Amino acid sequence: MRTSALVILLFSYAVLMVIFFKLNARNNRRRREGLYEAFETTMREHGLKSFEILKESIYIGNNFRPSELYRVLLDDSGHYFLYLHASNTQPVFMPLTEERALQAAQGDIGIQA
Repeated sequence: MRTSALVILLFSYAVLMVIFFKLNARNNRRRREGLYEAFETTMREHGLKSFEILKESIYIGNNFRPSELYRVLLDDSGHYFLYLHASNTQPVFMPLTEERALQAAQGDIGIQA
C-alpha cells in the first residue's frame, strides 16, 4: 500500500472517531438532561421548592443499559426523601426515615432500588 493511501486511510479513521465521540457526548448530554428534567418535574409535582441533595448517584446509560439517577434529599421542613429514576420508567419518590437517609448519605449503606 502506498504511503498516500495509508495517510488518507488514517485521516478518514481520525475524522470518523471525532464524529463518533461528538455524537456520543451529545447523546450523553441529552440523557442527563432528560433525567434532570424528570427530577425537576417530580419536585414541582410534590411541591418541593427548597431542598438539599445529601447523596447523588448517576449513571448515563447506553443502548444496553438505561440511565439511572438516585438522590437522597432533605427538604426545608426537615423531611428526607429518596428519588429513583431509570430512563423510560416512571420516577419513584418516597419518604425516608432520618436514620436511613443519613446512613445512605454517609455511605454506610448503599442506595438499593
